[in-house]
Amino acid sequence: MIINGMRKTGSFFLSKSQFTRGLQCHKSLWLFKNRRELQQKPDASLQARFDAGNRVGILAQQLFPGGTSLEYKSGISKNIQRTQELIASGIETIYEATFRHDSVLAMVDILRKGKNGWEMYEVKSTTETKDIFINDTAIQYYIAKGTGLDITRVFLVHLNNQYTRRGELDLQELFTVDNVTELTLDRQADIPQQLGDMRKSLEGGEPSIDIGPYCTAPYECDFKSYCWQNIPEYSIFDIANLRSNRKFALYYGGILHLQDIPADFTLSDAMQIQVEAELTGRKFIHTRNIREFLSKISEPIGFMDFETFMEPVPSFDYQRPYQQIPFQYSLHISEDGNLAHHEFLGEPGIDPRQAFIEKLLEDTSSCRTILVYNQAFEITRLQEIAKNFPGFAEGVESIIARIVDLMEPFRNKDYYVREMCGSHSIKHVLPAMIPDLSYNNLAIADGEMAMLSYAGLSRMDDGDEKKKICQDLLVYCKLDTLAMVRIWEKLANITQPKGQLSLF
Repeated sequence: MIINGMRKTGSFFLSKSQFTRGLQCHKSLWLFKNRRELQQKPDASLQARFDAGNRVGILAQQLFPGGTSLEYKSGISKNIQRTQELIASGIETIYEATFRHDSVLAMVDILRKGKNGWEMYEVKSTTETKDIFINDTAIQYYIAKGTGLDITRVFLVHLNNQYTRRGELDLQELFTVDNVTELTLDRQADIPQQLGDMRKSLEGGEPSIDIGPYCTAPYECDFKSYCWQNIPEYSIFDIANLRSNRKFALYYGGILHLQDIPADFTLSDAMQIQVEAELTGRKFIHTRNIREFLSKISEPIGFMDFETFMEPVPSFDYQRPYQQIPFQYSLHISEDGNLAHHEFLGEPGIDPRQAFIEKLLEDTSSCRTILVYNQAFEITRLQEIAKNFPGFAEGVESIIARIVDLMEPFRNKDYYVREMCGSHSIKHVLPAMIPDLSYNNLAIADGEMAMLSYAGLSRMDDGDEKKKICQDLLVYCKLDTLAMVRIWEKLANITQPKGQLSLF
């Protein structure tokens, strides 16, 4: 029988990714093998990460140029045979070398003949070697070694987030190569038992495994919606900042609904506010603290929001892997009841930072206070611009000195209502305070969508579609700062005697 282009041996056949899935949860593996229709499809963000990982893997091949690449579309059986032929021919480097042993398949990113034997290189698009990656190298080593290949060393290749591009890419600096041979060998003794357990699990019906921390760690399972279907829309799992192990301690103790939480179960003040608001509908509004916060704000007020993109392989000078590059801002300026709007959107494919900061300095020059939502984000981006473009450092410091964080009263629970669902993000605060102002009907409705949309513009040929996306980006970012204006107005209104709702 052929399954996904691979021949099934008996009732058990695994790829490397299926093996690591099984390590996380046998039920997830069983569902993947038997109930694929229940699997959540990757969203645009996850698919973008997959695509970026593929591009990084291909780029890493240039660390060892001159090798032969095997194409997945050629078929698994042909690639297994071709790998053996290449090894026998004396070739020194193979990309995507393919092996099968003990009914498990592995494709090695880079297989290279070293002085003392073959070396395996697993490529990751992250910026560090993580323990979970050793599961990948361990099963690959087990498979390749099982075919009789003499593997002497194993390496993990990842991006170096300390590398800053200047001119042409320096691949030796862009990538870090970590020797993980000992870590890989340390896991070999466990693999036969792990595979045996997976075989046994797959031979029966759907495993009776309850939900647990493994549903989201080390990766979020794409069958979570199926396994969690009996969890109510609002439960103990929605208590913000409550550690996962404590949530599951409640769950395994038979506690699922907020009203059933034992009195001796310790919650922070913020968690208690969230729970009480949900159960009673009480509005928590600390008028005095809000008034003190508003006293720090002076007109003209600039309401400012940035959008950024990041990429694993830097395209521009003075850019690091995964550095967040500002490409857009919206700025509403309020003075004496009048509201003016300014905006910037960078040209796709061109480093936007210098044009961004030049216009921002001009547009914010009249503002005495600059309100942002979550100041750590904007301040960090500004500091990075000052570091990379030191000629603007003085102006950047002037902007930072005027920043006030509109998130503060919500983070401190000086304003909290049940509609905020434990969150102080603007996406929850806005509908709770200003229900007639919404992101729901926007083509681009959040920062991640904005980042992906902008990143894709430089690869688009359709001029009309590019214009539409640019307009959608401007509409989205403008709503972010208009939302801040309306939230500020609402805060100012409720500090007046007639607007008071409740005090604590």
